[in-house]
Amino acid sequence: MDRAEWLAQMRHMTEAIYDYVSPEYWVNFGFYDNQAHLEYLRQFLAALPQGGTILSAACGAGRYDGILLDAGFQVQGIDHSAGMLARARQRFPAIRYEQIALQDMGFRSAFVGAICIDAMEHVSPEEWPGILLRFHDSLIPGGTLYFTVEQPDAEDLRSSYDRAKAMGLPVVFGELADGVQACYDRVKVLASP
Repeated sequence: MDRAEWLAQMRHMTEAIYDYVSPEYWVNFGFYDNQAHLEYLRQFLAALPQGGTILSAACGAGRYDGILLDAGFQVQGIDHSAGMLARARQRFPAIRYEQIALQDMGFRSAFVGAICIDAMEHVSPEEWPGILLRFHDSLIPGGTLYFTVEQPDAEDLRSSYDRAKAMGLPVVFGELADGVQACYDRVKVLASP
């Protein structure tokens, strides 16, 4: 299997996994008190002009969207998972949510700021430059982007890479892909009638 075909399959599988876990999101995976994220988010918000709209990209179930609203901004959330967006809409009905993947953003000078927290690690490295260009295009001149990338343990990266290569997957070092198929298979079994 070539890498492009495999990446399309991975994208489909991760969307299905997130759709499946979404009903329990706020019960099991709700807001967590990550002080570093909260401090940098506070600094991000302080740098923005009041009254604008913020893009909450890869927003999932809206983990940080309430903070953006409480700071007095309008928010537009996007995510690739319809299930996660349904949870976000339940929690934050005042926010406009759309099913758009990071790779498919097409906004032009629409936002004073954009956030993307703990999501880029789920995207293949060759797609990062295009996504960052899409963020740039989505911001007004002088707009601010705040994004994070969760860095896995070096030993976990090496082990995952070795397992994925042994499975014949067309991975590059740094991707944690060896468990996605197994998780997707479990979701298919659990979701089937």
